Amino acid sequence: MLRYTTTRITRGLLRKNTNRLIKNYGAPSIAIGTLKSIQSARFISNEPTKTFTKLSNTSDEQRNQIFNYTWGSWLKNDKLEKEKRTTKFSIEGLNKVINNLYLQSKENSKVDAESLKSIRSNKDSTISLPNNINIKNLDVLNANEKQVQIKTISSFHEGKHHRIYKVDTNLPEKSLVLRIPYNIDPSKTISNRIKSEVATMDYVFTKLGIKTPNVYMYSTDSFNPVGAPFILEEYIDGELLMRQWDPLCEDEADNRPPEKLKKVINIVADFHGKLNTVQFNTVGSIYFKEDVDAKILNNKATEIIDDKWVIGPVMERSFWRKKNGIKGEVDTYLGPWKGKGGSVSKIIENLGSVEHENAKGRASLIEAGSSSEVDKKDIVNEQVSTFDRLTKIAPYLFNLTPENNDNVPNLEDLLKPSLYDPDLDPMNIIVSKKDGTPYLLDFEGSVVKPFILQSSPRFVEYDGPKIYNIKEEIPDFDKLSENEKVQCQFIYKRTRNQYLWENALNERHPNLIVSMAPPMKLLRSPYAAANERKTDEDYLLIDENLLQLRQIWDELFKNKLVSEEKFPLEYTEEEIKKHADDLARLQEKLVTTPFAATQGWIPQDMFDNLIKSGLLIKGENGDFSFKPVPESAEAENDDSKKEDK
Repeated sequence: MLRYTTTRITRGLLRKNTNRLIKNYGAPSIAIGTLKSIQSARFISNEPTKTFTKLSNTSDEQRNQIFNYTWGSWLKNDKLEKEKRTTKFSIEGLNKVINNLYLQSKENSKVDAESLKSIRSNKDSTISLPNNINIKNLDVLNANEKQVQIKTISSFHEGKHHRIYKVDTNLPEKSLVLRIPYNIDPSKTISNRIKSEVATMDYVFTKLGIKTPNVYMYSTDSFNPVGAPFILEEYIDGELLMRQWDPLCEDEADNRPPEKLKKVINIVADFHGKLNTVQFNTVGSIYFKEDVDAKILNNKATEIIDDKWVIGPVMERSFWRKKNGIKGEVDTYLGPWKGKGGSVSKIIENLGSVEHENAKGRASLIEAGSSSEVDKKDIVNEQVSTFDRLTKIAPYLFNLTPENNDNVPNLEDLLKPSLYDPDLDPMNIIVSKKDGTPYLLDFEGSVVKPFILQSSPRFVEYDGPKIYNIKEEIPDFDKLSENEKVQCQFIYKRTRNQYLWENALNERHPNLIVSMAPPMKLLRSPYAAANERKTDEDYLLIDENLLQLRQIWDELFKNKLVSEEKFPLEYTEEEIKKHADDLARLQEKLVTTPFAATQGWIPQDMFDNLIKSGLLIKGENGDFSFKPVPESAEAENDDSKKEDK
C-alpha cells in the first residue's frame, strides 16, 4: 500500500504546484488584431508579457511559442516528450471555423428546434452540435462588423492528454475554449476519445442535468481548417474548485470535520450522485449514433438511447494507453458487453487480455532485437504472467448471483452499469463567477460499467492504514516523536476525507454504499490496480492484491462473496518470495528516487529552480540527473530511514 500512498502524496503536491503556477505565473498567450501577440515565458506577473504577430503571417516563428509544451520537464528524453506534446494548429483556420460557427447560429435560429437534435457533419471535416449553436449562447456581431475576428489566444492549461486555449474574439462577452489533444496516441484512439467525450458531455447535460460547457464543434482528425483534432466549446469564467480543497486542514475546535472540506466533497458528490441516477444495460462508452461503426449500430443488441446516443466501445484509459505491443486491432477487447453479472467479468477479463497481449508483443520485439526497451525485458516478461493471472481470475472475483448471495445487500443494484467519470475531481470542476454554479469540465475516458467496479474519486481515495480518532486509537499520542505525530495526523486526515466521501455517497445512494465495504474493495483491487496502472513496474500491485485475496479466499467463500471454494490461481513459494523482494525494491525506489512517482516529470517552476541551484545537472545525452549526495548526507538519510521504519 506504500505505493498508492506515495503516488497520491506526490499527486497532491503536484496539484498544489499547478495551482501555484496558475496563480503566480502569467499564462502563454497570443493576442490577434491589427497587431497580434504571442508569449510563452513564465513571469511572476498578473499580466503576461506579449509579443505580436499578424494574422496573415503564417510563417512567423514567434507563434511556435504558444504551441510548445511549457508546464514541466522530464529527467529523461525531455526534448522528445515535449515534441510529442506540441499542439501546433492554424490560427487562420480556427478563425474560419469560428466564423462558420456563427453562420450556423443564424441558420439555426430559423429552423425548428426538433431538427437541431442530431449532430451535423460539415464539408470542412468538422462536426457541429446544432442544439448548442444558437444566438443565445454565442451572441451576434453588431452592424459594423462583417465577420468574427480572433483577438487573443491564451494557453491556460497543459494537461496529461491535451492542451486548452482560451480564444477571445471581437465579441467580448463570448470567449471560447479550444482543446487540442497531444499526439501521443494512435490517431484512431484520439478520434474515438473525442467522439466519446463530446457525446458524454451532451448526454449528461441533456439527460442528467449536469452543468458542462456547451460543445459547439469538434473534429476527430487533422483534415480540417484548424489542422489538428479539436473540441471547440464554451468558456466558463470561474475558479477551479481545487482552490477550495485543503485535504490536510485541521478539524474545527469541537473536533468536527471542517465545513470547507464538506462543502467541496458535497459539490463533487452531487455530480457523482447524478451520474448514478441512470442505469444502463450495457458496458461501454457513450457515443453519438452517427459516430459508431455501422456493425455496432446495426446490431440488435446495441443499446441506443433516444435515437441519439449509443453505448459503444470502451474508452477507459487503461484499454488504450500505451498499447504499442498490440499486433492487431485493440478494438477486439473494447466491447461493448451486454448484461449485468456477465459484464463484470467481461470488462476485467478483456482488460487482462489486452494488457497480456500488449506485454507479449513488447516481449517479442525485445527478443527480436527490434525494441529500445531491452532494459525492461524482465519486467515485461513478468507482466505477461501477471496479466494472464488477471484474465484467469476474472470470472471468479465476485459471487454474482443475487438470489444466492444474501450477504451483499442490494447486489443487483451494484451490478447495474452506470456512468463513471475517472476525472471526477475538484481539479476538473469550475465554479462560475457569475452565479456560483459548478460545472464539470472533463469526461475523457468516461465509461459505463457496473458500480461494483467503480472506485472512489482519487482526491479522496486512500488505501493506507486507517485512524478514525487519534485520541481514542493512540492514547500515547503525546509521547510520540514529532515525526510520528505528523505521520499519524496525515493518516487520520486521509481517513477522515475518505469517510466524508463515503458518508456523502450513503446520503445520496444508500443502496450502493456496500460497494465501499473493505471486502468489496479487496475483491475489485486487482482490477483497480490494473486500471490505474501508471508505470511498467505497477504490475507488482496487481500481484500484491491477488496474493492478499489468496490469503483470505477461504473466508470470502464462507461468506458467499466468491462462488469458487478454491483460489483459482497457483503461486509457488519461489514466486511469492520473488514478488515480495521486487515489491520492496519498488517501494524503496519510490521513496529514494526523486520524482519516481511522476515518471521523472517535474513542474517547470520547480525544474528551473533545481537547475538554477545546481542540484539538477544536464548530461551529454540531454538527460538530467541530480547532483550526487555527499556521504554525510547519505548517512543522515540512512538514519532517517531507520527512524521511519
